[in-house]
Amino acid sequence: GRLLDVCRQSIAFNSLQDLADCLQLIADDPHIAVDNVKNRLSHDYDARNMSLGYRDLNINLRFVTPLTQRLHLHLHICEVQLLLTPFAKLKSAAGHKRYVAFRNARGK
Repeated sequence: GRLLDVCRQSIAFNSLQDLADCLQLIADDPHIAVDNVKNRLSHDYDARNMSLGYRDLNINLRFVTPLTQRLHLHLHICEVQLLLTPFAKLKSAAGHKRYVAFRNARGK
């Protein structure tokens, strides 16, 4: 198996514009390497069948600086979830537990 979600953080926003502004800041930062983006905010994403209605923008990124390179941490992938405040309020231990059970039942 693979080691996942060792470093994960969510950032909640009151508007889609604020979320987009944050995404742009991340993309423009020369010390951040974005490895993968899952856009669960897209109109094309089937949130009902894929994630029980949950939506976010999930980014896998790495910090690449002289210090992280010297410490061999520049390969450590962090997960950052950008989401709107209503989804953040719905996220709870019980809600996440239901999602994990749903995802496991689907074999993902």
